[in-house]
Amino acid sequence: MATGFFQEDVMVLKTKMLQRFVGGQMEIQNELEGHLYRGEVESIKVEGGKLHVRFAWLAKGEGFPPLPKKWVKSGQLDYLASLDIYSVNNIGPGTEGGDRLCLRSLIIGELAVLFPPDGSKLDPAKVEGLQIAQPQPVLSPERV
Repeated sequence: MATGFFQEDVMVLKTKMLQRFVGGQMEIQNELEGHLYRGEVESIKVEGGKLHVRFAWLAKGEGFPPLPKKWVKSGQLDYLASLDIYSVNNIGPGTEGGDRLCLRSLIIGELAVLFPPDGSKLDPAKVEGLQIAQPQPVLSPERV
């Protein structure tokens, strides 16, 4: 009988299960490299053992660590993570919204959290240099 060992359940990410995060946000931080990003998830998929996230917009937290002093627009809209070096955990709901997923790589010192659409959000209006297109009002036939 082996002692001192335990088996941990491993969460396997699949594209279908990640679709609930489209329209939500993802926060990526790496204290070793000194960066913090947060943006709105436009699309997300798992392909070839990698997590691919496309953002509608992405902001960088300047002054991190410890806390960002301001958020500025980032031109990078794609995120790619090799799932071979990340552990994935459902960390439950935050103060708002449904369950969140946490991806953590001890190898590169990165932590990423996926928030559902009804979860915690960085207000895009507080991101310097970011202009979000406002939906145009629908005109009724009498007004056209």
